[in-house]
Amino acid sequence: MSSFIDNILNNKYFSWLQIVSNWLMQGILHADKSEKLYKILFTIFFWILFFIVFFSVMKTSLLISLILAFIIAHTLNWFVNCNFYVLFVHRIKWFKTTKPDLFNQLYAIQSRLENLSNKNWVLYTVSHGGICKGTLNKHSDIDVSLIRKPGFKNLISAILFYIKEKKIADLKGVPLDIFICDTPENCIERSKRQKNPIVLFDPNDEIDNYYLDKLKISIAEAQVLNGESPSKNI
Repeated sequence: MSSFIDNILNNKYFSWLQIVSNWLMQGILHADKSEKLYKILFTIFFWILFFIVFFSVMKTSLLISLILAFIIAHTLNWFVNCNFYVLFVHRIKWFKTTKPDLFNQLYAIQSRLENLSNKNWVLYTVSHGGICKGTLNKHSDIDVSLIRKPGFKNLISAILFYIKEKKIADLKGVPLDIFICDTPENCIERSKRQKNPIVLFDPNDEIDNYYLDKLKISIAEAQVLNGESPSKNI
């Protein structure tokens, strides 16, 4: 059944249905526990808020208030927590990207991580996917995983950084798929146990404790792997 749905969504005549699918699911199924909980609570909070406005203030009927409030709340969630260029470049393939744009985005993320006033919430940050295999193309996206430390305050810091980076990438037209991982194990599983992550930030040299093969690479090494000059032009 899933392959049948995938065939429909990948058909050039029906690819626009991915917008509906993306709005409906919003990456919740593939998110780690805390990111999943955050997105669900985001929609529930604004659903209740907008329901009160429609039902109590505007005196709309119960059913219409529930439906309208959910649509608005879920759409707000989509605008805040979605990167639209992942959808339009990588999935639907309506737009294109360039390798320099993707690498410059990684350098920019790395710079912002290094310049954080509070770095205590992050264990390390890596990028996985085709970029580590040398297969970047005009419809690629970049996958970035923020492996956070335990604790509610650390989760809030991770969420704020996550939202900011998605919106910066959207403004630049860069397809950035960024995730919050509660544990290194979740990050490793998400990448299908890819052994050569690009290390964007590892303030306490923790990553070798989880990638025992020690095949980690830098952004510059990934540039060479993808046929680019190892330089940044942010």
